[in-house]
Amino acid sequence: MKLRLSVPQWHHSMLLDKERLAIFKRAIEKTVKPRDVVYDVGTGSGVLAMFAAKIAKKVYAIELDPITYQYAIENIKVNKFDNITLIEGDAIDYNIQDRVDVIIAEMLDTALITEPQIPVINSLIRKGVLKESGKIIPERVHNTAQIVVAKMNHIYYDEEITSKPLSNEVLYSTVDFYRINKEDVSHQLEFNIPNIEHIKSIFEKCEYHSDLLGIRLNTYTELTEDSIAGSTPMLNPPLIIPINNPRIEDNILKVKLSYRMGGDLESIKVR
Repeated sequence: MKLRLSVPQWHHSMLLDKERLAIFKRAIEKTVKPRDVVYDVGTGSGVLAMFAAKIAKKVYAIELDPITYQYAIENIKVNKFDNITLIEGDAIDYNIQDRVDVIIAEMLDTALITEPQIPVINSLIRKGVLKESGKIIPERVHNTAQIVVAKMNHIYYDEEITSKPLSNEVLYSTVDFYRINKEDVSHQLEFNIPNIEHIKSIFEKCEYHSDLLGIRLNTYTELTEDSIAGSTPMLNPPLIIPINNPRIEDNILKVKLSYRMGGDLESIKVR
């Protein structure tokens, strides 16, 4: 299916991420049925809504940003979709009239920190927007953490995945979108760092010892029961959080990680 799309500059890179588009398109085509009513929240350019509208009876698509909303209007018009109702507004506040068969929500970011996926989905679940037999795309995410050599002394995205790993990768949370999730979360993490002598040698060569180690967060997106996606250029790039004054005892590093889902990077605390 070919679509003609116009997007604001900041959305252009999302459309260039063909892997990201492909995994959502595949999940939509597998999940949506011809008689379904679909709700695409945070529709952006409207591309996922149009994927769904090729199959579904009716698609509601909502977008908060007024500039992006205007692009979505044009895209839906140019591609001649008459079964998409586009809404300008906040999905948390807007009360959709129909109960829907499928919710599409691609407001994702690593660990769900800087995008409003959890506040929005929580609101929709509380309102009973989704039918009892309904589906959400994606269904859940799985978050992991790993100790790495941090290259900067502030939080950053490690998009090229170049930070050297120093520990095992630990699964620390699974966020299920079919239920209400707490937005403020805290996790006690424990890492086994086997090659401690190697790390000490790195310490000795580093001027700022306290900025050497970091936690790399990875998020794996479960779109359907049999489809899990890792990072793509515009979907959940790995996030590095430096650890100040790390204390490693008996090759074990214990860390308390907390943040707000739907908040911002400043909500992240590590100790």
